Amino acid sequence: MVHPTSAHIDFEGSSRLEEAMLKIPEKSEEVINNVLKSKGTKEVMQGIIGFMPVSDREKKHAKYSNSLKERLFNLGFDIVARGGAANKKGSFGYLVFPNEGRGPHNKVAQEFFQKGLAEREEVVLDLAIAELVRVNNEIIGG
Repeated sequence: MVHPTSAHIDFEGSSRLEEAMLKIPEKSEEVINNVLKSKGTKEVMQGIIGFMPVSDREKKHAKYSNSLKERLFNLGFDIVARGGAANKKGSFGYLVFPNEGRGPHNKVAQEFFQKGLAEREEVVLDLAIAELVRVNNEIIGG
């Protein structure tokens, strides 16, 4: 199970992606990893940040800071809150609580990680497919 305070992109079952990958099997893994690293993580982070709430409290807000980081792995990535414990300076570990609706200042689950991922998952899939097609055309023409 994916942790509720991370966004995990998973394209299993995408026949469009599978078709594009089969055309250049020796390069498809490298192409997808490059797209995810250069564009995919940024797209999903922007989606998540778009759904992040901003409180009326006078403080540094995660939405307007560098509050997320990516963890890349082969053919995928996770987006997680930057930092550790909420009480550490510069940490955005408190993001776990607003996302789940826990804590004294937040009673409603806002699920911004899931909403942001859902909003951008198709965009990232399209970017990966477009790059696979481009590389395939380059190989054929080249």
